[in-house]
Amino acid sequence: MARWVVIGGTGYIGEALCRRLSSSGQRVLSVSRAPSGPQNCDHQPLSLSPDGDFSSLFQSGDRVVYAAGMARRSDCERRPDLARWLNSDCPLELLRCAEAAGAESFTYLSSVKALCPPGGRVADEHCGSPAQDAYGRSKWLGEQQLLSEQSRCRVNLIRPAAVYGVDEGIAEVGGKAGRWRGRLHLLGRLAPILPASGRRSFIHLGDLVRAIILLAQAEQCDREVFIAAEPNYYDLANIIQALTGARARTSRRLTSLLLAPARPLRRLSIVRTLLELEQSELYSAARLRRALPWRAKERYSQFLRGIA
Repeated sequence: MARWVVIGGTGYIGEALCRRLSSSGQRVLSVSRAPSGPQNCDHQPLSLSPDGDFSSLFQSGDRVVYAAGMARRSDCERRPDLARWLNSDCPLELLRCAEAAGAESFTYLSSVKALCPPGGRVADEHCGSPAQDAYGRSKWLGEQQLLSEQSRCRVNLIRPAAVYGVDEGIAEVGGKAGRWRGRLHLLGRLAPILPASGRRSFIHLGDLVRAIILLAQAEQCDREVFIAAEPNYYDLANIIQALTGARARTSRRLTSLLLAPARPLRRLSIVRTLLELEQSELYSAARLRRALPWRAKERYSQFLRGIA
């Protein structure tokens, strides 16, 4: 039986992956700087520092999943060199060690933010231009380095949309897309009219974990890039309606008025993030559905109704 090595095994996605694998009887090694790992998994505390020694981490036949890295865009802006190491150079170093040990596959958890999608269009894996912000750029460089590395080990990349949901056995709601729900619920109750926003793609944690497992096992996939996203898209009005049950009224003029004071400060990271609310980021997982027996089962609106 192949062993799974999950780099970042105590993170939001990594721990859910470890739990899913161990519950199905798989051998799992969780790797992170935490002193202990998920239940029923072997765990190796390890700091992913540039001077670290990863040569003894892997063994022949391993399925390696890199679910670590720097994920907060604000952190990447403050420490771009560290973002470059964790999101780009460290995965490459680990791939080389895995290749030397005879690993079977290496799956890199990237992000749809690696490319800037064309406005108003549903993007596939090749739509858009390479990101220039510290986070997206580090993910894009990580992808290019891994894809260009010569190895017998199968290398594949998966770009999830905004991730939401909970792992079995964990009560807390996690993921970027699960945050702010309480404030948005209150906003929907109090505001007679809401600013219009762009639409977004989402992916449930469980659906993403299934995609990662299938891709790591797929012998026919090598040097492939896949987007993981559910087929529905959501704007602020959809989210408020799911949370409150009330149909929300929106205004683009209100959006323009609220964002006008921020536009001169768009060089600031927090302001750029705020201004992105106007833009739509729509993604298609059609390529993933064609390549693997995978479909997104969950829907963000159902998740929101369940926690309202």
